[in-house]
Order: sequence, then structure tokens, then C-alpha cells
Amino acid sequence: MSGSCWQVKRAGGFLVSPEPIDDAVPFVDDTLRPAVGEVLKTARQLPRLLDAGDCRAACHALPLPDFSKATAIVEPRAAERLHQAYAFLSNAYLWQPDSEPTQNLPEVLARPFVQLSKWVQRPPTLSYTDTQLVNWQRIDPDGPLTVENLRTIQMFQSLSDEAWFWRLHIAIEACGGPAAIAGADAVCAARAGEREKVENTLRIILDGLGQIIGNARRMTEGCRPEVYFQTLRPFLFANPDGVVFEGVDELGGKPQVFLGQTGAQSSLIPAIAAALGIRHRQSELTGYLVEVRTYMPAPHQQFVAGLDGAVVREFVSGRGRTDPLRDLYNSCVEQLTAFRRLHLGLAASYIASQIDDPKGTGGTDFMRFLDQMTRETADQYL
Repeated sequence: MSGSCWQVKRAGGFLVSPEPIDDAVPFVDDTLRPAVGEVLKTARQLPRLLDAGDCRAACHALPLPDFSKATAIVEPRAAERLHQAYAFLSNAYLWQPDSEPTQNLPEVLARPFVQLSKWVQRPPTLSYTDTQLVNWQRIDPDGPLTVENLRTIQMFQSLSDEAWFWRLHIAIEACGGPAAIAGADAVCAARAGEREKVENTLRIILDGLGQIIGNARRMTEGCRPEVYFQTLRPFLFANPDGVVFEGVDELGGKPQVFLGQTGAQSSLIPAIAAALGIRHRQSELTGYLVEVRTYMPAPHQQFVAGLDGAVVREFVSGRGRTDPLRDLYNSCVEQLTAFRRLHLGLAASYIASQIDDPKGTGGTDFMRFLDQMTRETADQYL
């Protein structure tokens, strides 16, 4: 079901399409509407509940809707909104501030969350899809998908830093849409030997990377490193010992281990890199990058997997050293490297500088991984 709202488009790229649904109530079975209304009301109140230390109590008081029936939900975006609500509530429950962390998710959250994960075909845990790809609305419905024209649907806390963090990533996804589509077009054009089309698509990729970098550089405008580290990042982790989904018989009471929410679950940069034929040596990093794909919507996984950019790289390299196409391709690699350096710098500022032994929310030695990806990308000029 989830695939019908996840087709990659030039306008919006990997963001959900049509635009996200905030109120899922009209799109569920009549018998579920009262319960769904209560769940969404509680999810919207999450910042207040966390501030008061009442999140766990509020979750225990929730009704227990049954999403297992084939007729329970009639709109894919409603399933995504509900998965998002349960993902935020679950991580808030597990990591409620000023309380001992827990790995036990009560049945009132666990059972619906697992059922909804079957609808969206992703694990029952908070992911980049929940926090960014479905977490937006336009302020001006006719305006562009820019950080100034976006608001979030779901938050952990009522902090402008958190809102900016989500919104800026959403704007980056939007501005990168043309580059992602151009990557797929470049592969097709290279296979067909269409030099002019390869050139045109590489120009679009180059422009898209420039816009991505321009947006990413704005992170410090609205999100302070210390605020991000202290108030938002703690909610993004998965319990390394796993989560026990109480009342879910099929899981047998065994802890389920997931990755934490991480930007590595975005398909945007992997798609552009794949379209350019950028390859990384086999390592723990490449294994991790394969694992995070399972947290992406299924059509996004398929889109990235279908981008065999080796044909683009071979087409360009076969044109000779004096062909301007080589310089254009290398400019794309240069911009991709520049993005990776910027990403590495932001990670250092927002995370590594705040702690002695940093680990990413996805559980990785992220500074080493980001440095490796940057160096290996820079080594792939033609």
C-alpha cells in the first residue's frame, strides 16, 4: 500500500506525494475513528506532555485500535501519518526525560505500531521517513517547498531549533528532486549513447548539489548545536538492547533491535552518488549503508538500486580528456565531495564536539564513516 505515495518526482523528490495528511481520521474505518482521533490528539500534545513529564501516563491511557484488517485504512498517507504518530510517541515513551529509559513498549503502543509497520512496509521504529519525508505542510499552499514556507506536523518538543532542523532537511529533499530524477535520466541517456542528454542531466545534477549545499549551510541559522544535542538527539536513538513489544505475540517477547533515526536513511544523496557511479570500498560502512535502505520506503529502495551510474561514468570517461563533458562530470563529483565535507563539519559541530566518544543515532562511528565517504568520493575524479 505504501508505494502509491512514494513515487520519486521532480517536484519534491523523495517527499511524500500528494502532500502529507495531518488528520488521518477521515481515512480509517468508521469503527476506528474515535480511537484514532484520541491517538492523534495525544501525538499533537506530545511537546506539552514531555515538558510536564506526563508522556508515559498519557500513552497508557490511550485506546487500542486494531489496524490488522485489510479495510482499516483507505489512504496510504493516513497510514504514514499514523505510523509517524506512533513512532514519535514510542520514542518519547522509551526516552522520556527525567525518567529511567526503558526497553519495554506497552501493548497500547506496541501492537498498533507493529500493525501499522506492515501497512507502510518499514520497521516499527522512528525513521527519517517519519521525521522528515511526511512531516511537513506548506504555509502558503501555492508557495515553494522552502524552509520559510514549511511547518512541521509532528514534534517532540516546542522548540524552534527542532522545527528548523526538520524543516531544513525537508527543504533539502525538495530542492534535490530535479537532481535525483536527472540521475535516472543520465543513466538512460548514457545507455543510449545520447551525449547531449547526458550533458543536460549532469548540469541539472550540478545545480541540484549546489542548492543542497546552500540549504545545508543554513543549519546554524535556526538550530544551535548545543540545543540539538541536548534536547532533540536523545529522542532519535534506538535502544541498543532492543525493544520489547508487549502484547505482540508474533515477536514472542524478544527484544527487537533497530537502527536509530539517521540522515543516512535519506535516499537523496545515495541516489545522486549512485547515478554518478561513485563506489565505496567494501567495509563496515558499505554494509551499514545497505542495512539503512530497509528503513526507506520500498519505491525509494528500488529507485536507488536501479541507478547503475557505472554506465554514466564509463560513457564520460570514454569521450576523451579534452571533451568538456569530463569537466562537467568532475564538477559534479567536486560538489558531491563538497557536500560530504560540509556534512562532516556539521557532524563535528553538532555531535562530536559535544561528547568525548561520539556515536551516531544510527549506532555508527559516524565521524570515521563520514570521513571515509568524503575521501573516497574525492578520489573518483576522471
